[in-house]
Amino acid sequence: MIVERFVTPELAQVAYAVGDESAGKVALIDPRRDVGVYVEWANRRGLEIVAILETHVHADFVSGVIELAAVTGAPVYTSRLGNQTFEHVPVDDGWTIDVGSVRLTALHTPGHTPEHLSWQATDSSDPDARPVLFSGDALFVGDVGRPDLLGAGQTDALVSDLYSTVTDVFMTLPDETIVYPGHTAGSSCGKNIGSAPHTTIANEKAMNYAFKPRSEAEFARAVLSGMPQPPTYYPILKRVNAEGAPPLASLDDMNAVTVVELEDQLASGAMVVDVRSGAEFAAGHIPGSIFVGVGPNFSTWMGWLAPYDRDVVLVANDAAQAGEALPMARRIGLDRVVGYHVGVDAWRKSGRSLGTLDVTTPDALTAARGSETEPTVVDVRNDSEFEMGHIDGALHHVLGRIAQGEMPELGRDRPIVLTCASGYRSTVAASLMLANGFEDVRNLTGGMSAWNERNSGDRSIAS
Repeated sequence: MIVERFVTPELAQVAYAVGDESAGKVALIDPRRDVGVYVEWANRRGLEIVAILETHVHADFVSGVIELAAVTGAPVYTSRLGNQTFEHVPVDDGWTIDVGSVRLTALHTPGHTPEHLSWQATDSSDPDARPVLFSGDALFVGDVGRPDLLGAGQTDALVSDLYSTVTDVFMTLPDETIVYPGHTAGSSCGKNIGSAPHTTIANEKAMNYAFKPRSEAEFARAVLSGMPQPPTYYPILKRVNAEGAPPLASLDDMNAVTVVELEDQLASGAMVVDVRSGAEFAAGHIPGSIFVGVGPNFSTWMGWLAPYDRDVVLVANDAAQAGEALPMARRIGLDRVVGYHVGVDAWRKSGRSLGTLDVTTPDALTAARGSETEPTVVDVRNDSEFEMGHIDGALHHVLGRIAQGEMPELGRDRPIVLTCASGYRSTVAASLMLANGFEDVRNLTGGMSAWNERNSGDRSIAS
């Protein structure tokens, strides 16, 4: 049996190829929208993708099953209960498909979603081979799929389903079963997903809180306790993936835009997203633009902003950087990225003003504490991060709420210093507040990491 992992870092998402290398056949599980990486890998290995399997209707990325089927001609297999309207083979619990010597069996494992399937793989050519489980978003390393993403009206039923999945399905699998989950650390589809590439049923029985013996009511409290708010875009992608996303080839190209065109886009309501570094944004940016630096956090915060009903224009250092951001946007269904503008020099040279974001160092903030001009500190981290320790007197306003338009109610008579763990999220928050009329907004250089290093042992850190 061959198993290959394909990780998309900014989504913390994992797709898998599994099959019989000697027969030259593999199945692909949970592909992302831009499927070239899977096709290139299969061609390089001399393998044919003969089946495309999906564990559930995804909420955090656009599924690539339709794209991959169009390229390979392989059929798509997905749960009958998913009610997806594109062409596919509906699958029920216990259904099997053979890929060479590898048999894949569908296990109905609801809880994260009602239709969720895990795929169990066994190899008839090697009776000593350990069984394998592709658990999708039902089981992660140290965690289980969150049951609250379909709204409060369905949460109780999904918690009950998840309890049955853990106790009646996962707990009954052989301890030596190797588990390959659909996400790694950083995904919002769980609350505390581990970073290891795989686990075993034995490990999860020993370490996973959801596997501890308890009543269903106790299980519900454990699973739902401390659950972070889900990103804004999840319900949108549920609908997209139920219907099937438009082909990537049908989308318009992203072209360079001039200063005048960029100004017109802003005036017409487009969202201008600066994908450069936080330092570059602070030094000078297009007024009204929002910082979402390209990198591992880009998809998450673009998803929180969820500009699905508006055009998006990127501000990037060059075409290559804009080209790096574009597929990340399209992986979460942001198909209205209409252009990019290179840097801010042309804007400045045209006589138009640039915005800036002042910064405050931990030393400067420490010196200002207790003075008449002491800044208001706003911590934009998640609840659990804030509770673990924060600057004494800091206000707490999670970035997700700011991204959804809920601005902090703050006086304008004192400077506002924003902080997060490292400075990325606080720069996103600062850009949103500046775009909404706040003026004296500053960013804490290095975030709480720098503050804690500067003030280790100081009572100015509350817990």
